[in-house]
Amino acid sequence: MSKVTSIQEKSNFQVLSVGQSGTMVYIVQKILNTLGYELEEDGIFSEKMKKAVKEFQSTRENLVVNGIVDYLTMKEMDEASSNII
Repeated sequence: MSKVTSIQEKSNFQVLSVGQSGTMVYIVQKILNTLGYELEEDGIFSEKMKKAVKEFQSTRENLVVNGIVDYLTMKEMDEASSNII
């Protein structure tokens, strides 16, 4: 992937946090559940989901532990879930 593509993808990513809802939140819930977190897959970013995101972030050296799903957090989640057979 070129640097330009990477920058463009980062700028197009919608940051997700508590109170938001929709398809992207649902996708993150599915990914987190694949990784072993037990979240209701309802598309609503709850306090429980924030806690799960923070727990995931704490397992990665390059992520800020803040409970917000930004581009880097999503990328790390995607890579981690891709490694599960």
